[in-house]
Amino acid sequence: MKKTKKNKWKSRLQIFLLCILFIGGAELCACYWLDPAIFDKITTPVLQAASSLWNSSIELFSDAKTNLAQRIETIGAQEEPEEIESQKAGTPLLQGDGIPIQDPTITELVIRDGQEVLTGGALPIAYFAQSDPAWKDQPYGTDNIGDYGCGPTAMAMAAKSTVGADVTPASMAQWCSQYGYWAAGSGSYHTIVQGVASGFGMTCSSPKELNVDELRTRLSSGEIAVALMKAGHFTDSGHFILLRGTTLNGNILVADPNSRERSLQEWDPQLIVNELSNSRTAGAPLWFLSGPSGA
Repeated sequence: MKKTKKNKWKSRLQIFLLCILFIGGAELCACYWLDPAIFDKITTPVLQAASSLWNSSIELFSDAKTNLAQRIETIGAQEEPEEIESQKAGTPLLQGDGIPIQDPTITELVIRDGQEVLTGGALPIAYFAQSDPAWKDQPYGTDNIGDYGCGPTAMAMAAKSTVGADVTPASMAQWCSQYGYWAAGSGSYHTIVQGVASGFGMTCSSPKELNVDELRTRLSSGEIAVALMKAGHFTDSGHFILLRGTTLNGNILVADPNSRERSLQEWDPQLIVNELSNSRTAGAPLWFLSGPSGA
């Protein structure tokens, strides 16, 4: 009984609404023929609102379509995941072959305004050691800088030295982790170099050929380089270091985030080239860096 009564009221309401719609439509038709000015006054705001709503819907649809297309393009353009060698700090596989430099006119490690600086080479390099107690136990993702932070430590040296960025290995590790350059349990993805260069205003390029002449020429012209090394005189696995210039006899100066001793030796450029990583992803194994104007 109650259900029948409810349905009756529902039917009456529907009829009432239809009547209003019908009467309203009839009045609009009458206005259109008898008083076009009133018709325009009534319908113009409605039409404008409808037009605005339509245009907004078209824009939203267009934006959604564009975003979807960009997302599909991004997914399609992604490279296969990088297979990176472990960059855990350890003892180099090979010893020797670096000549200790005793002449401070060539290079030395000095303190300037509380900052260790390697002199000589393309430009003075603000030196950071990943094993420094100030940050060695600080996080790099879920790893730590002392074990896996050669990438952000090398890039902190590069950014501070080329563009004067106010960074440390700890702040750089946080930045790199935030932007996806940390590789869990391995170190850093090779994209770290191009990513940090872009983020901190450095120019970055990789050579088409890996040879001694190219290395000497570009280091002598004022650039520095990030080198990804394989097992050899700098690491027993994988390792990021900086190449910071040449000596008068054509040897290479380095800034090794895992060794002050190796950073104060000169190295045969052919040895450097021979021990570059075999990887060829994201510009690896060698990236040349400079300030935004090439300085």
